[in-house]
Amino acid sequence: MQNVFSYIDFQQKIEGHDRAALLIHNPENESSRCAFRSIAEAMHLSQTISVFVADVSQVQDINPVYKITSEPSLLLFVKGKLVNKVEGCHESDYFKAVINHGLSENK
Repeated sequence: MQNVFSYIDFQQKIEGHDRAALLIHNPENESSRCAFRSIAEAMHLSQTISVFVADVSQVQDINPVYKITSEPSLLLFVKGKLVNKVEGCHESDYFKAVINHGLSENK
């Protein structure tokens, strides 16, 4: 997982990635820490997507662009287009299923 520090930084980093995810989280929040752990475990099980992380205490301009109202939120992208959003903490198997099967340009 790579850190991003602004909306533009994220846009530059996802160039060339067919499938990408962005975890917007607050490391001071237990639910965010839970989501980070679950996603890290899911990524260990599945290497089919590039995952980026934005810490809300450092990144101020992403939430308004994607209308994020709570952390953690996992945003899923296909060819730079937002196709799905998952809020809250879930088990790693859930995140793995979303990553492997929930990325579709038709969503």
